[in-house]
Amino acid sequence: LMVLDGLGLEAKAQVLVPPSDGYIMRMDLSFDAEKIVFAMNPKDDHSFHLYEIGVNGKGLRQLTNSNYDDMDPIYLPSGQIIFSTSRGHSYVRCLPTSESTVLARCESDGSNIRIISRNNEPDYTPTLLPDGRILYTRWEYTERPLWRLQKLWTMNPDGTDVAVYWGNGSAYPD
Repeated sequence: LMVLDGLGLEAKAQVLVPPSDGYIMRMDLSFDAEKIVFAMNPKDDHSFHLYEIGVNGKGLRQLTNSNYDDMDPIYLPSGQIIFSTSRGHSYVRCLPTSESTVLARCESDGSNIRIISRNNEPDYTPTLLPDGRILYTRWEYTERPLWRLQKLWTMNPDGTDVAVYWGNGSAYPD
């Protein structure tokens, strides 16, 4: 995880989290542009956890720590974080040994984790819409390959008012 100071050949890169610390996926910048939340699978660990660090490289802290995978974090205007997680104890239908993900919300320090989606299909990649709703993808399993995430869904940050945002009546919606 790096911050690039400027653009062009003269730009300097500041390493915030070195590659040797683990595998990082998906990050989000706080609304005040002071912090970054991200998911990392630390070296010698088997699960992804949520972390936060200042854009200045200071204040690295681990927000979640369990045997579950916590991934795809985004900040909410309230300071809370929404993320995908394997905490829902559900599994991909065609591969019962593969955990499925649901969406969850926590406080800015990682406490008070609450599952906000309860699906038997994997929910992924939440993002914030301008109206405050959460947009996310769901793999609709029936006759659909895994490598094509399917429908787009929305919900409020508390998990209410779940609705299809864009359906998929075609075999190749993208």
